[in-house]
Amino acid sequence: MFGEKMILSAIFSLSALCISYFYLTRNYNYWRKRGIRGPKPVLLLGTLWQIFKKPIVEVMMDNRKKYGNIYGGFMTTRPNIMIGDPELIKAMNITDFHHFTDHTDMKSGDPLNDRSLFNLMGNEWKPMRSVISPTFSSGKMRAMHPIIINCVHRLDKYLETKAINGSEFDLRQTMGNLTMDVIAASAFGTQIDTHNDHKTNEFVKNADSIIKGNWRVWLVFPLMSIFPTLAERLGLSIFSPSVRQFFKSAISTIIARRRAEPNACKHRDYLQLMINAQNKSADNSADNETDIHDLTEQVFGKTETFNDQNAANVVITDDDMLANSLLFLIAGNETTATLLSFLLYEFLLFLIAGNETTATLLSFLLYELSVNENCQQRLYEEIRGFAGDYSYESIARMPYLEACVAETLRHYPPNPAVTRICTEQYVLGDTGLTIPKGMTVNFDVYGIHHSPEYYPNPERWDPERFLPSNRDQLVPYTYMPFGLGPRNCVGMRFALMQAKTTVAHLIDKYRFKRTANTRYPPTFEMFEFVLTSDDINIGIELR
Repeated sequence: MFGEKMILSAIFSLSALCISYFYLTRNYNYWRKRGIRGPKPVLLLGTLWQIFKKPIVEVMMDNRKKYGNIYGGFMTTRPNIMIGDPELIKAMNITDFHHFTDHTDMKSGDPLNDRSLFNLMGNEWKPMRSVISPTFSSGKMRAMHPIIINCVHRLDKYLETKAINGSEFDLRQTMGNLTMDVIAASAFGTQIDTHNDHKTNEFVKNADSIIKGNWRVWLVFPLMSIFPTLAERLGLSIFSPSVRQFFKSAISTIIARRRAEPNACKHRDYLQLMINAQNKSADNSADNETDIHDLTEQVFGKTETFNDQNAANVVITDDDMLANSLLFLIAGNETTATLLSFLLYEFLLFLIAGNETTATLLSFLLYELSVNENCQQRLYEEIRGFAGDYSYESIARMPYLEACVAETLRHYPPNPAVTRICTEQYVLGDTGLTIPKGMTVNFDVYGIHHSPEYYPNPERWDPERFLPSNRDQLVPYTYMPFGLGPRNCVGMRFALMQAKTTVAHLIDKYRFKRTANTRYPPTFEMFEFVLTSDDINIGIELR
């Protein structure tokens, strides 16, 4: 009797394993059947196993060389496709945008994930974008510019000590501290000094736990991909309960205090703009002032605004404000250091990458200036021509600074790929391939940015490419650090304003230099979805 039970138990277990195996690998012949090449998937990880062997950008370049500019992959069990052709990218992001309106279709059931602007889908996204877009207009950015200046002054005091002592410093840590200060002040209305109290400040500790990710990411993300309905019903969160409670309590307290203040509208940070949007305040309408004609739109394009007829019916909840403030924290802290991007699939990448957008941009820009002394001197001379004026209007009229920022984002795009979901069945150009509804499409930003077909000598950091006299040589739709089309990065203006303000202030006062500990070129980390380097150490001295 006991033996029969053992045999039946073994048969049941073996059957369950076989069924699970066939279920988890059921799609792995998808691309082979359609004649599309690509890396081989492995159980549970799909083709994500590659990032455990090489940094993500090396994986992407190897795949592009081996399989071409269109190849198939698998996100756990789900087939996806990589597109690296500019004409197809133009069609899918501009001409046929209505087929690719969503960033992700994965829901966790946690409103802090699902209600961010990045994660909203279809009819929910466009009205919300219509409400939020005005908070990133030139007028609103100009009003928030003093917040950035105050944070840069705290960074200045920190670096002055380093310069006087002749010390080296780690760019990644230092620029990450700056962007944390900026996001705390501009998105949460909270002033901190991360340079001096990084280890003790509760805001910083809780923000770090979000930005650096945790085991929940690796639990929730596969569940969302393999068992989406179950994941949404369970309502699992990628945030720990303590972190979630900290930010919910902090923001709720600030919101309540400002609603009780008769002069709360005088606050000029992002959180107040969201409160105004919730209250449908006139202060959150489009700016009446004349927009300055800066260089940003010429290089990076416009941030689309919408006047959706349903925007008036949008009800912004406190969860919406918390979700989008957390998105601001995660994306902003590495878009001005590597620059804005996503919540869930791409938001997941930000969490794992460790806050890599604004801090990454600034880190790599100052890094390149430290090893390219002629470029640093040319930038210094341009900035000196403004006699210490780092106003919003001035930084918008520095062509070489703009070119340095643009080239850094070409050479080191924080998000090596941009993701969209196909919302309707789509025929891919003249390839004969049909992309089904619901498939994830990845656009190969890094591969195009580093293609000699579009950028001669692509591994060389050369701001000359983006000067006004040379920009007509750029091939359209081969430059997309903020994405393309109507759903590009809504916070682009803020990220660029922060980066340019910081660099103008620092280069005017300090000379950054290469030391014996400065590795060039940089080395990138494995196990990351976004561009993440090892520590970057450089020297600094007063001019």
